[in-house]
Amino acid sequence: MKPDKNLEDFFAEAEDILASANQTLLSIETAMDEGRTDPDLVNALFRSVHSFKGLAGMFELKEPSTLSHKLEFFLDELRLGKTRLNRETFDTLSDTLALLRRLVHQAGAGKESEDIAGFLGRIDGALAVKVFPEADRPLQEKISLDEGIFQVLTEYEEHRLKECVRERKNLFEIKAAFQLNDFEAGIKQLAATLKKHGETICTLPTAGGDGGTGIGFTIVLAATEDRESLAAALPLPNVTIQQIAYRDGQKMDEQKSETAALKSISNTVRVDIYKLDNLMNIVGELHQIKNIMGRIARELRTKEGFISHSVDLQKAERSLIRKLNDLQSGILEARMVPIGQIFTRFSQVVRKYARDAGKEIDLQFFGEETQLDKLMIEDLADPLMHLIRNAIDHGIEPPDVRRKRGKPEQGVVKLTAFPRGNQVVITVEDDGAGMDPERMLRTAVEKGMLKPDHGLVPERNHKEILDLIFLPGFTTRETVTEISGRGVGMDVVKRNVAKLSGIVDIYSELENGTIFTLFLPITLAIIKALIVESGGQIFAVPLTSVVEILQVAAPQIETVEGQEVMAVRENTVSLLRLARTFNLPEDRERSAFYVILVGLAERRLGIIVEGLRDQHEIVIKALGKRFAEMQGIAGATELGDQRGMVLVLDVESLIEGSLRKTASAGQKL
Repeated sequence: MKPDKNLEDFFAEAEDILASANQTLLSIETAMDEGRTDPDLVNALFRSVHSFKGLAGMFELKEPSTLSHKLEFFLDELRLGKTRLNRETFDTLSDTLALLRRLVHQAGAGKESEDIAGFLGRIDGALAVKVFPEADRPLQEKISLDEGIFQVLTEYEEHRLKECVRERKNLFEIKAAFQLNDFEAGIKQLAATLKKHGETICTLPTAGGDGGTGIGFTIVLAATEDRESLAAALPLPNVTIQQIAYRDGQKMDEQKSETAALKSISNTVRVDIYKLDNLMNIVGELHQIKNIMGRIARELRTKEGFISHSVDLQKAERSLIRKLNDLQSGILEARMVPIGQIFTRFSQVVRKYARDAGKEIDLQFFGEETQLDKLMIEDLADPLMHLIRNAIDHGIEPPDVRRKRGKPEQGVVKLTAFPRGNQVVITVEDDGAGMDPERMLRTAVEKGMLKPDHGLVPERNHKEILDLIFLPGFTTRETVTEISGRGVGMDVVKRNVAKLSGIVDIYSELENGTIFTLFLPITLAIIKALIVESGGQIFAVPLTSVVEILQVAAPQIETVEGQEVMAVRENTVSLLRLARTFNLPEDRERSAFYVILVGLAERRLGIIVEGLRDQHEIVIKALGKRFAEMQGIAGATELGDQRGMVLVLDVESLIEGSLRKTASAGQKL
């Protein structure tokens, strides 16, 4: 049953908050690695958890509300300096945020929430380790600040003042005056400028000038730079800077400057992705109407020549094409989000897996800004997570083994994304042990996946052997671990990527690491397809999978061990007759065919068809549960003409089926 609208809004808001919290946590870790603590980041994380707690409580979700309340208190103790931020407390934060995300997903799926008692106890344990400040002189003896300001400081602000004094930072009292009609924009601009130069401890409103018509603010700022440098950054009237604590013993004086007004306007509106999906479906239907208009214009021109009606209709069609393309581009742009949204989720999980495996892992991200369809990004999370798990468990060696091999003890896993034309390429690379083809062949034989006389040779069939990893149940792991090794997953990865009209490629060198490469269309909302004819039926082939189109004569097709092949330059490519694959009538007397080369590298396949029609932008529709598992078919589409529904080919499954047939033929040698 579909959740009500309010709950849908909660899940969308909760995911946004937790995604922001995860990004902040990564920044906190970066700061820790550099030997510093950024209070602004800790505050930002505190605010995110506070917002999440309020949302969870509003919708009466017990476990998320209870856990986020405890986490909020933990973060408050951290920001007040009562608990120290170290690797252990950071891991507690990271693991708890990961649990909150799982709780949200469980609530969204209507599943029972997992037990949170262990995490509540873990946070209590971290809170029990208190930081006791050393006895020191009162702040009033160190800082030349009005006593009235000391009296209104919050506990957090007083703590930050003490920390800044301990870190021997310069402290400044900045006074600013604004007119009532522009003070909001002015103080925002001043705050943004000061943030670039130091830490704002507090901002307090005071009486303004100009006969009481204005408003003033007193700001306490901590910075490493001196007063002269700070004043140079604010060369404006209506702002005064006075140093109230310092390191070098110089006298404190005043320097004037000013600030200007700046309007800050947010243009962001959250839109449900399924609303955009519906709009894209409408665009797809408009493309069909456009195709009908084009067909009518051509038929009219054929019958009556270039008369006014056919010319006007053709002009209208071209205008519609331009407007449709603009509309389509706009909707696609709105659907696009940076792939970094899922990259950041992996950091927490990798830390846990590495700890469980007793390995040191440096997870590196590149190309987080690469844009991909929001719906596709969500479907990619599981396949990418499985590839990363495999890299940690199977790829990266234990520290002692890496040391013996002359490698750094810390292994590297790189997650990279970049655009390539109408595709996005994603790689998962590790610098681990690589894959052993000899061992993979032995395993395949032992599991009955290959016959002992398979005829595969590592030097000649390296790629075919590596592809064995995608067979269901294949694993070289002798023992099962909590991370991977159950022989379930890599075939699912391949299948899930294929559902996104993508292709998975693999490259590996023994002792030098492995690279998995995913080739994906930017979106599945509307794709370009080549319309072909075979066996009297019309099919659509996604253009992202098409490498080349060849016209061949029948004598160019040869048969080797029951498999039709042809030479394409220096390579031999396996062929598949589309009509034969779907049990359609074949034209056996035909002397020439078209071969559609699809796939990449060694995983290429030539699809034999009788005719080429044209190209269309299509919207793929699901065939329903009854036909969901039909091999070689990804869905159906309408072309908007008299051809009705057209089947869309699942190129990846056709390639996979052809490779298995070839491997089976090889076993008979």
